[in-house]
Amino acid sequence: MTQGTEMTDSTVAKDAIVGTWKLVEMKCVDEQGNISYPFGKDPVSYIIYTEEGHMSFSIIMSNRLKMGLLVEEIMDMGYGRKPKINIFKYLKAGVRYLQAVQKYVGYMGKYEIKDNKVIQHIEISVIPDLIGIDMERTLEISGDILVLTGSYPQYRVDSTLKRVS
Repeated sequence: MTQGTEMTDSTVAKDAIVGTWKLVEMKCVDEQGNISYPFGKDPVSYIIYTEEGHMSFSIIMSNRLKMGLLVEEIMDMGYGRKPKINIFKYLKAGVRYLQAVQKYVGYMGKYEIKDNKVIQHIEISVIPDLIGIDMERTLEISGDILVLTGSYPQYRVDSTLKRVS
């Protein structure tokens, strides 16, 4: 991997994005220029691009409420076992789980570079509707800073990331 490989003639070399990147800022900008922060101002996020062409992305809102369960109780719920806890504690945990999932996005798959764009072919996602789609992002690299921009009909998403490895 060549660290610090930058854009030349609007083409990005694949090795330029290989590595682990930590989110610095993510914002949405609508058609009127209004800025919003869909995961709050302090989300936690990483994106990993491998030399072999695989990628993984996760983002969470940093202030999610805890479910209030022990690890064993969470595992029981995940494997469909009958809960051994008070029904009210179980219901509260269920509501908090739904709230937590709304503040998390994660997906992985393969990627390719075309000109100044990264195309992520999503194979696994917590959101079933994303599986099988290609997510395209314009990319800019300057030293250890990566800016990914996703464009949609009524807004764009700008993500600034810093290389951590």
